[in-house]
Amino acid sequence: MTCRAGHSPRKDFEPGHELSTVHGAYSPRRVGERADVVRAELVGLMPGIDDPEMAAPLALYCRATAREELAHEALEAGNLSPRLLEAASAAARVAKELGDALGIGPRAAAELRQIRAQTALSVATLAREAPVVLDAVQRTLAALGLAGRSEEFNRTLARQLAEVTDGEG
Repeated sequence: MTCRAGHSPRKDFEPGHELSTVHGAYSPRRVGERADVVRAELVGLMPGIDDPEMAAPLALYCRATAREELAHEALEAGNLSPRLLEAASAAARVAKELGDALGIGPRAAAELRQIRAQTALSVATLAREAPVVLDAVQRTLAALGLAGRSEEFNRTLARQLAEVTDGEG
């Protein structure tokens, strides 16, 4: 890169140089590098998070977290500027929102625990009530003169119940 025609290029200012980088919170390359580290750490902690349908929100979350980390590191090092403080704050807000959407963080973890508990309760209720329902259906089929169909119904219901409760112990 040269400043004007006829001058020899300065190697210091070739693409990819870091001479003007102070902290990296505004550098797409530095944020991208840190985002890769954040993603690797996150996948190590939550193996299912790298599901293809979560790729876009995960990438945004990692970039926001990386920008927040870089900005906070600069602030802690004494680079106090309103712009940098706003960048750190904005990145933290975006990371929190995306983290909640991805199931990362205490609130999302609590919601997931609640959903799992409700699901386990529903499966247990279904398993407990299935024989009662089965008996009622058999009596209804017999009353309608369709008693021969009850075995087919029993097999179908038993198969579906096994699929629902499989692995729920």
